[in-house]
Amino acid sequence: MDLVALTTFADVAETGSFTAAARRRGLSKAAASRQVAALEKELGVLLLARTTRRLTLTDAGRRVLARARRFQDEMDALTEEAGEGLTAARGRVRMSAPLAWAQRVLAPALPDFLAAWPGIELELSLSDRATDLIADGFDLGVRIGTMPDSSLRVRTIAPVYLMLVAAPSYWLARGRPVRPEDLSLHACIRYANTEANSIWSFTDADGSLVRVPVRGPMCVDNGEVDLPVLRAGLGCAVLPDFLVTADLAAGMLESALCDWNAGERILHLLFPPGAGRPRRVQVLADWLVERFG
Repeated sequence: MDLVALTTFADVAETGSFTAAARRRGLSKAAASRQVAALEKELGVLLLARTTRRLTLTDAGRRVLARARRFQDEMDALTEEAGEGLTAARGRVRMSAPLAWAQRVLAPALPDFLAAWPGIELELSLSDRATDLIADGFDLGVRIGTMPDSSLRVRTIAPVYLMLVAAPSYWLARGRPVRPEDLSLHACIRYANTEANSIWSFTDADGSLVRVPVRGPMCVDNGEVDLPVLRAGLGCAVLPDFLVTADLAAGMLESALCDWNAGERILHLLFPPGAGRPRRVQVLADWLVERFG
């Protein structure tokens, strides 16, 4: 395979333009177009759907692009290892992360990272839904929860604790639950990105598990949206500690069932498969673990 053509194709896909990719590669637009056409011919697939107004990756193009990015990372890692790691970390790092966690935890710390590593260009994609790191070409991702078996490499950062919370006015009006079973009579705001969002689980000090069917006025896939509803006294919710710490300290929310464990999730770093990891990616990964571990 023509590796130069593969790199040119990746640039075209990322910039959405043969002109921009050619400029990045120091080529003419016609030369860049010929390289991509030759690559498509060699692979026997159409990588880009071309119209007069835009370029769109085909399914085959997305798969090839993910591999091309992995290849480039391997080459970058090899170059850095050959230079004994003396070169400054630089270049773009693409990371996906949960939206609420990024807003509450990551964003306040980002100025420190960017100031410490001015050669790194950080591209963040934020969503509470799990993205496909390989297909979407991410260098690493942050995930909260149980990791399914996959080819992804995993590095643990820290636990995230869940808490049952509501406004003081809500507990006053509806009564503070004594046991998890009491929640079947409450207005429970549920998190949509879990399979059992209508079943809340609690564990007592002896390790006994209680599972409670719950219902309520809202089911949402982002915990930040819960907070105004909770503050208004319209329900209770089980939320991660990083979302509710400030409201608890300010007295806007109060926790309940404190003798019961509402569960915990693990904050993970995920990496695509492969032995090589460019220094710019390793630098970010180490910083995340040191800062939030």
